[in-house]
Amino acid sequence: MLRFRTIAALAGLIPAFALCGGAVSSPALSAARSPAGASWSVHLRPAAKVSKPAFHVVVRQHYGPAANASGYSVLLVTGGGRAWAFGGTNPGGPSAPVAVRSDGHSVTQSPLPGGLAGFISDASAPAASDIWAASRFGGYVLHFDGQHWQVARKWRRGEITGLIATSARDVWAFGKTLAGPRGIGTWHFDGKSWSRVSGLADSVYRASAVSGRDYWAIGTSQDAQFLLRYNGTTWRRLHAVHALAGVQLCDILAISDRNVWVAGDQVSRSGVVSVVLAHWTGTHWTRLDSRLHAWAGRLAPGPHGGVLLTATPAGASATGLILEASSRGWRGTLIVRAGLGSGISDVALAPRTRSLWAAGGILTRLGGDAAIWSGPFRRPSRHQDTI
Repeated sequence: MLRFRTIAALAGLIPAFALCGGAVSSPALSAARSPAGASWSVHLRPAAKVSKPAFHVVVRQHYGPAANASGYSVLLVTGGGRAWAFGGTNPGGPSAPVAVRSDGHSVTQSPLPGGLAGFISDASAPAASDIWAASRFGGYVLHFDGQHWQVARKWRRGEITGLIATSARDVWAFGKTLAGPRGIGTWHFDGKSWSRVSGLADSVYRASAVSGRDYWAIGTSQDAQFLLRYNGTTWRRLHAVHALAGVQLCDILAISDRNVWVAGDQVSRSGVVSVVLAHWTGTHWTRLDSRLHAWAGRLAPGPHGGVLLTATPAGASATGLILEASSRGWRGTLIVRAGLGSGISDVALAPRTRSLWAAGGILTRLGGDAAIWSGPFRRPSRHQDTI
């Protein structure tokens, strides 16, 4: 199953509302304290800029007027050297969604239904011919049946903060925002119709599935964030996760029932932000703190059971970051620079290959271009570098 992706900030291209970090505090998690031996920390050592031959821009496109900021916010690699990229143009203003297919050298635009506005912010694909996509602020879910796109569901108001599909008969859309209950709520599609799901499910902000009977999710209320798990029938709230104490949760990735990752931001009292990961091993949670001053973005499966994470520098640097970590700790960072500045919103390692893909945008003098990067995966070195 191809796992869902969600929008992240493209430095200078997508406005601050797309940032996950800093949106809401988490008093319930902040109040917890980690007992001795409950978690451990490894400090990140950023790597030098990746060389162009190893990882470089393979597709660069602009949509709409020259002053528009175009960007790809979601990436799905379907195998065979092919990928889907989703996004749009002109965030923060009259916008339009975009869906393209890439072979690593060029892109072909896939026609979407007319009259739609807003960036595509999430996508999920149980199969290459069964793809679902959603627009957070457009309030709609789209479905691709292998031939055409159609509107599967549209809401009059509210945000869509997460989308996940394990099959054509098991599709979930989540709309609980970090700032409160302004979203659409939680909805499920059973292959015939959509229905609103109440109870604990209504608190889900974002989720990831091992299978249709094993979902892991970030839940939120007006005064707390927490983790949930779904067994195919019932959602239940997990007990206090001490490894996430004080962390503003951003994204979750369930690779297996013994390999679950949660990404978020730790903000100090002075306002300094740093990236944090928490890892579930099947028996306990461990914590990986970093000294990297950046906002956490989106998670993706990495090599050998590890994880990849996009990030956006907390300073003024318009630079794309891709972090790698394993259960043993942080392994390094790819620093991606292009044009007048760049942002990485999503990343994917092609299954059973060493091909790394990333999607985002590149700043121009007038606006910005949507971009796809690709190249062979090479573990970054660990020596110090300044972002």
